[in-house]
Amino acid sequence: MLKSLKHILSNLPSEDSNDYRSENRALFSKLDKTCIVIDDDPTGNQTVYGIPLLTEWSMDVFIKEFIEGTPVFYVLTNSRSLTPEGTSKIYEEIAQNILKASKVTQRKFTIVSRSDSTLRGHFPLEPETLQKYLNLNEAITVFIPVMFEGNRVTVEDVHYIKNGDDLTPVNETPFAQDHSFKYSNANLKAYIAEKTNGDIQISDVFSFSLEEIRQLDVNVLAENILEIPANSYCIFNSLNYSDLDKVSQALLRAEALGKPIVYRTSSSFVPSYIGLEPRGLLTSKDVFSEHNTNGGLTIVGSYVKKSSEQLSNALSIFQKESIVEVDVSQVLSTEYESHLNDLILRIDTHISQGMDVIVYTSRKLITGNSQNDTVDIAIKISNALVTLVRGISIRPKYIIAKGGITSHDLATKGLGMKRSKVLGQVQPGIPLWEMGEDTHFPRLPYIVFPGNVGDADTLKTIITKLKHHVQ
Repeated sequence: MLKSLKHILSNLPSEDSNDYRSENRALFSKLDKTCIVIDDDPTGNQTVYGIPLLTEWSMDVFIKEFIEGTPVFYVLTNSRSLTPEGTSKIYEEIAQNILKASKVTQRKFTIVSRSDSTLRGHFPLEPETLQKYLNLNEAITVFIPVMFEGNRVTVEDVHYIKNGDDLTPVNETPFAQDHSFKYSNANLKAYIAEKTNGDIQISDVFSFSLEEIRQLDVNVLAENILEIPANSYCIFNSLNYSDLDKVSQALLRAEALGKPIVYRTSSSFVPSYIGLEPRGLLTSKDVFSEHNTNGGLTIVGSYVKKSSEQLSNALSIFQKESIVEVDVSQVLSTEYESHLNDLILRIDTHISQGMDVIVYTSRKLITGNSQNDTVDIAIKISNALVTLVRGISIRPKYIIAKGGITSHDLATKGLGMKRSKVLGQVQPGIPLWEMGEDTHFPRLPYIVFPGNVGDADTLKTIITKLKHHVQ
């Protein structure tokens, strides 16, 4: 049921005008902890910059980051594409290795389980596994799924997608029908009760209203957080960063007074919590750190409707010979090696000639006779794209990877990424990474383009922006 934002705002007190973000930076630094963001999808760093991204989670990897005093880093698990069993195993391993590394280095940490702003993901499995294996037995779980860059807000305990003045509850969007993470409730208290199968009752979930957040002193908010019983869930309403920055400060103050917290959030929380100064979109001059006259490479693997619309519009700016379609029927046949080798040769040839190349999987969705068969088909398609990236020998000017699973697999399996850095965003919600030195193409600009972000022209806009860079 649509709601009017203007109507809601007319009944709310004005937002707090204090600059909590800069204070948060000082408070986070004073905590002297490393904030570890365990991310279930490679797109979750779409609101930050200058932060390392790791695709490995051994104890030695964590020890190295702790010894260096890295204030914040992301661990990219891609667990949203995994089964609950696979996810549980990975999160247990990550938690145990963090705990061991913390004991060896005597470095403290804060844990954030980052997931989707439209409530898809392994919940409550991921935060509960982290809490259990990190021995955070007295912790509360703070649930904040807002992502303002994608117009996801929480008002009156209900999570909405904002479109102009209209607020649509997320359970009334296609996201709620996701085949792996279907849900019925946009009210976050009811969502938690639903996802815990009633183990947590609606009445057991604590929440802070916008009225409380905007009117109460931040120290009073912190005191109220301190009083929340161990192992409880708590949600915070937020319409914008002004609300969230104040919430983050109250949480930081509660942590400083000894309150153990496990965070389950979407993308907007991390910059607010660590006090990261807002920064504008990257320009093409920011993207390219070295001279490269080769063409760029865009790879579209996502099949969601928005991705197909963006692909269709982007194709108009490419020369016909630099449009490369991966025929899924051939990928699934015995002739797949020959087909992929031909495509690799075409990609290398055109990139070396300075032509931008776009690669996409044929748009007809092919499914199997069972869910397992369909998953196997998706894996084969993803592996085909990985083979293309691994096979090209000419360094492209950049790579744009369209789709969450696509971008993860191309980075880790195609380019061999173990550690990289997010530099910022090229468009709202679309991060750009700089590949690490140990990858197939060191320092390559790599753009992670989520399947459901942007409008119909966003992909075309980014490619045009990068094409017109003056060396």
